[in-house]
Amino acid sequence: MILAGGLMAGVGTILLSRADSYWELLILFSGIVSLGKSAGFGQTLMAAVNQWFIRRRSVAMSTLMTAFAGGGAFVVLLLNLGIQQIGWRDTLLWTGIFIVAMTLPAAFFIRSRPEDMGLLPDGDVPEETGSGSNASGRGRRASGDTSFTFREAIRTRTYWMIMVGAILRVSVTNGMLVHVFPIMSLRGISENEAAAWVAAMFFLGIPLRFIMGVTSGKFRGNVLLAIGMVIGAVGMGGLWIGPGLSGLLLFVVGIAVVEGITSVNWLMLSDYYGRARFATLMGFMSLFMNVGMFISPYVSGLVFDRTGSYYWVLAVFTPLYLVSAVAFLFATRPSPPVSTRRRWIGTEAHSPAAAASGGDSN
Repeated sequence: MILAGGLMAGVGTILLSRADSYWELLILFSGIVSLGKSAGFGQTLMAAVNQWFIRRRSVAMSTLMTAFAGGGAFVVLLLNLGIQQIGWRDTLLWTGIFIVAMTLPAAFFIRSRPEDMGLLPDGDVPEETGSGSNASGRGRRASGDTSFTFREAIRTRTYWMIMVGAILRVSVTNGMLVHVFPIMSLRGISENEAAAWVAAMFFLGIPLRFIMGVTSGKFRGNVLLAIGMVIGAVGMGGLWIGPGLSGLLLFVVGIAVVEGITSVNWLMLSDYYGRARFATLMGFMSLFMNVGMFISPYVSGLVFDRTGSYYWVLAVFTPLYLVSAVAFLFATRPSPPVSTRRRWIGTEAHSPAAAASGGDSN
């Protein structure tokens, strides 16, 4: 998937550099490039990391998503510089070549699951070659993976609360980021200054993604997400009704926090439902998230075309962040599925303590 998606995104970007009409741009970018990006990059890499780590999952996933944020910060500046120096067509051409060049070695080295190579998550030694010191590692691994099936997961209220919160989070954020440059232009901010503000927003999100992701194992992830969305609402409100520079600063900090808690969203999903069906559960959720990400900026553009202002867009986006916070707050840990409880009971029945007591494990 990394090879196919990366090549599709890279070649699509190269073709995009020669687009001569709006419809060519729309088909190439929203079709080929976006499909390749979805198939080969973000979610595919998160699913792979989730397979390779359990005990150290929060550090591994947070590191990956920190890299996403770091790339976003640098790319905004590089694209702006490239457009100014060599034009947008040549900038996209070299961007596509770079994507293809990076895809080939990544696809060669990355493997989907440690089991495909005869290994176990977190570097554990397979049972048949392990020693007594590995027993505790296997015990920690079993306790850290609840292994919901897809059907068991979607029957829980928690999964749908996470989905509602995530849909609102990405829809509002994407709708705002697509229009952030015209919004800043209406406030009298130049293109170069706007690019610097957006880059600062992404740069601020770099340490936040790592810190929040790592600390999510020590605090309740749903509470962290709820607090983050409230801060995002304050930031959105700053852009809505805040005066001048102070409102813009609130917005940058608020969106940086919202972007920073992205890792907590997926870490919570993995922690709640295990690694076995993480990719399926994330993919199913992403179907609805992508619909929201498409509709939100489109509707925002329609509102602006009719009113000549983003006032009502911001007036709706701000409380939607608060609704997202409430949804995340109700996304508490679900009860273990029946299959997992049966496995735990079976493990207890065959434990040394159970054997010593005659096998009565209650």
